[in-house]
Amino acid sequence: MTRQSEFFTAFPVDARVLWDMNGKSLDYAEKAYRMWLQAAGEMQGNAMAFLNGRLEKDVAAMTRCGRCKTPAELLNVQADYAGHMFADLVSEGQKIVACLNKAVLSGASGEAAELPAGGKAARHSTHRAAGH
Repeated sequence: MTRQSEFFTAFPVDARVLWDMNGKSLDYAEKAYRMWLQAAGEMQGNAMAFLNGRLEKDVAAMTRCGRCKTPAELLNVQADYAGHMFADLVSEGQKIVACLNKAVLSGASGEAAELPAGGKAARHSTHRAAGH
């Protein structure tokens, strides 16, 4: 069974401090809020740029659809539009994941946390489930 003192040393920040109303806990809260607002602002800027770009491409696709003379031409325009739209959505999804990853890896000091060689975080095996 894990003792309470061992449990709290597994966290990088002393979790007991977070529940006290003191200067240190308020500093943690302020840094967390600042990082959250910065990440939210960055994501909002990226989303607005994406939406503006998509709107331009959507209008261009509607214009191309209006110029089609045959159903085959229309089908080709729609297939081209769908392929580009899907590629744009995947690309934007990757940007959002990267932004979230950057926000998560930011430490309390506001600097990006460094991962060990191999790019994976170290796993702690201090928790053991009973009977497993």
